[in-house]
Amino acid sequence: MKIHRAISLGFCFLALCCSVPARAHAQGATPALGIVVKSSVAHIGNAAAADGATVYSGDYLSTDDNGAMQVRVGSLSLELQSNSAAHIYRAPYGAVVELNRGTAIYTTPGGHENLVIVASDVRVTPVLSMADFGRVSIDDPCKVTVSSERGQVDVRVGSESKLVEQGKAYRVAAEDSISYRDYLSPDDNDYHSHHEHKPCAAYETVKGHAPIAPGQSRFLYVAIGTVALIGAFTIPEAFESPNRP
Repeated sequence: MKIHRAISLGFCFLALCCSVPARAHAQGATPALGIVVKSSVAHIGNAAAADGATVYSGDYLSTDDNGAMQVRVGSLSLELQSNSAAHIYRAPYGAVVELNRGTAIYTTPGGHENLVIVASDVRVTPVLSMADFGRVSIDDPCKVTVSSERGQVDVRVGSESKLVEQGKAYRVAAEDSISYRDYLSPDDNDYHSHHEHKPCAAYETVKGHAPIAPGQSRFLYVAIGTVALIGAFTIPEAFESPNRP
């Protein structure tokens, strides 16, 4: 009996020893993408987002009313404002964000790191050669506002693109609204097979608005003074005065 008990204990000990590295390997199999710098009434998935929490590729980030969350990915910064949500993914150049609702403020340092934001079928790519500070907002399923406080950002919808220069903002008419079946990085080859496209022409007609006519630009210039750029947390360090106290 004692021999059998000793053998059983030995097997349990070996199983425990083997499980520890396996568990550690499982945790290390998915490297961290970024970190929550500051948060208020915000979530990662279904869990509350605490300051210092780790963010992984594919995480769903969201804020409630009057909430905000700032995430750092290397030298990149993303802030979700009140009542906003997004999925964030690793990319060779830094990170790509799929904005699902609300507003995102971004800062990029220029150089080799970049933060791309996709909202509806509008793709927003800051110009790499300079630091950028800007805002992307989903106004409704078929309207996205993009503004650049500093730097320049390339905005593409369908076959049309525009370089949004410093101090300018545009309201962009999407070709299609997006209905998700599943979530996948916008850079993935199978991205479009995971959601449905609904033509915005039908949406605009129901709303009593005239759809975009063939040959008409999908970019409408708006005064940047009407677009609130300052977020709850974001301080674009790249643009601060070196002489500030």
